[in-house]
This record gives sequence, C-alpha cells and structure tokens, in this order.
Amino acid sequence: MIKKTVKKFYIITTSDFPDNTLFRHASFIKAAGFEPVFVFPLSYNEKNFKKFYSNYKTVRLNFKFNSTGILNYSRSIILLFIYVTCNFLFQRKAKNFLAIDLQGTIACIFLKLRNVNIYTLVNDNFSARYNFSKRIYYILRSIESFIFKFISDCCIFPDKIRYKLLGSPRIKKVYYIPNILPYSLKSFYYKGSNTNKLKVLFCGWLVGTRGLELLSKILENTNDKIDFILAGSGNQILIDSLATKKRIKYIGHLRRDQILNLMTKVDINIAFYNPSILINRFALPQKIYDSLIVGCPLLINSEVKLSNKLLKSKSCFVVKYFDILKISSKLNELVKDKTPLIKMSKTIQAYCKQHIDHRQIELIGQNFYRQIIKR
Repeated sequence: MIKKTVKKFYIITTSDFPDNTLFRHASFIKAAGFEPVFVFPLSYNEKNFKKFYSNYKTVRLNFKFNSTGILNYSRSIILLFIYVTCNFLFQRKAKNFLAIDLQGTIACIFLKLRNVNIYTLVNDNFSARYNFSKRIYYILRSIESFIFKFISDCCIFPDKIRYKLLGSPRIKKVYYIPNILPYSLKSFYYKGSNTNKLKVLFCGWLVGTRGLELLSKILENTNDKIDFILAGSGNQILIDSLATKKRIKYIGHLRRDQILNLMTKVDINIAFYNPSILINRFALPQKIYDSLIVGCPLLINSEVKLSNKLLKSKSCFVVKYFDILKISSKLNELVKDKTPLIKMSKTIQAYCKQHIDHRQIELIGQNFYRQIIKR
C-alpha cells in the first residue's frame, strides 16, 4: 500500500511567540489536508516557548530577529528574506506559504520566481503599528500595499476595517477571517475571585503601550485590596520591574485553555491600547473575545473602536487611556461592590450568544484553505 504524502504548508513569521491566531490558522490548514510547518528565526525564549509547538513541525532559521531600533529591525528583515530564500527557493515541493504580515511577505519575494502560492495574513498593519507622522505613515502604507498587491495571491484580514486602514488597495484577492478562536470547552464560565479582593488581569502581549506603562501610577491610586495579575510575554524588563511591586504578580505565558480558566477566577480583564498608535485604535484583540466567551467583565479604553459596540450592549466598562484617576476610581468602586461585575458577566454571555457564531467562523477558515487544495 502506497502511503499518501501530505503536502506541507509553511507559515513564515518573525518569532516563535505563541500566537493563538497563528495556531488557529494552523488548525485550519491541518483540517484542509495540509501539514502546517512553522518557520521562524532562533529565539531568546526558545526553551520557554518550545512546548507550545509540540504538535507542529518547525524550521528554525539560523539567526535571532532583533526588533529593538530601526537599524536592528531592518537588518533582521533582510536576514529573514535571505534565510527564507536560501531554505525554500530550490525546494520544488514547497508550494504553499502563509506569510505573516509585511515582514513575512517580504521574505517570500524571491519565491515568486518559481510561481509558489503566497497568502498573507495581515495580523497587524505594519504602517499603522508605530507612532509616525501622517506623511511617513502614508509613505509606508503605499509601500506595504504595493508589496501585498504584487507578491500576495491573497490577503487575509481579521476585519474590513483593517483593509480600509491599509487604504483599500486593489489586492488580487481579499478574504476576511475574524480574529475569534473556536470554543468547545463548555466548563469555562465566570465565577470571579470569591474574595474581598479585586483580582485584575493584564494578559497577552505585555508591553508598555498595552497599559503596562500606566500600571505603576494605577497601583499608587488604588485600594490595597486590589491585586494585579500579569499573564503573557512581551517586554521582559518592564514585566520584571513591575513584578517586584507588592500587589503585582507575574505568572508567565499560558496556553489558551489556561488563560480561559484564569479568566473565570479573576474579577475583571483589562484591555488597554495606547491610542497614540493608530492600529491600537482599531485593535481586535483575542483577549476581548476570550472574555466574551467566558463572561469575564472587561475594562477597555474608550479610544478603541470596538469598545463603542460593547458599551452599547453594556458588555464593558470604558475609560480614557491616560486618565489614571478615572481608571483607579473605577477599580476602587468595584472592590467595594462587585455587583456590577456579576450583572456585566450575564450581559456579556447573552451578547456572545447573539453576536458570535463560532461554528460559522470555523467553517469560513477551513473553507478558505480547502479552496487552495482544489487548485
């Protein structure tokens, strides 16, 4: 009996940071009959993150991607391009690539010489990721759009707003797969901390612009019965500095099932995005959708567009990002009376059932990759 060879589908990214969105696309790829293979540079966190890739094949490129400063970042993108080209240009059986964002797409440029299929997942709009002047932003956006138009067979966006943010360029094909992960673990539902303390969660990508730059000041202005939990990865120097403070605990990077479980046991989840950065105002964060799944109350800064929709259904509390006193005041109110949290949890669960169809989203993702098989 001849064993059928499963075609490989290569996922080109800059880091082995355990991104649940990428794992989700890997599951779509697998369901469509391909074998997903993650391709990324060496990592400073290789030992810590290795366990997250135990179910996947990986190819590690022989350099470390350094994004600190424009020179290091540019050098790393060039090295990514060189290593991906050297590894795959002459591999005739390597025909399908999922390039993550602009960096991954640039790395695949020479592969177009042998007519491979390059699909770009625009997880983050590169041109909107930094606090540039409008002129620089429009220049970068034009470059980004040009590369996508001429290299990508298709661009996948989490929402139409991200495509519009790119200037709605005439890309060969545009596809939308919402940034909402499947959910079948029915045992996860919100209980709260069941103590006289208020447990506040910061999770996911832990960097200054995701609210951590505010945390020291918030700590100074909040009740001693308010504790803060950090779960995830990011700016380790900042994380370690905050973790030395009395009411802050860092518990590392968790699997998604562990995060969902944690959300059942905290009182409120924080989703803060510094609005000085354009893409932060259009954030579609997984931690918000996971909170909706669990029924965990949310505190979001008002500059995030998604907060408007959730606020209308009373599914979140809203404050301005830099308003330390208002943020602290809201937390101080909640530690004295958690009744609004219980009410919000019930509202969130109702909102989730009405507006989020996990099965439909799963089919959208699987059908996209199944279409590729037919080619």
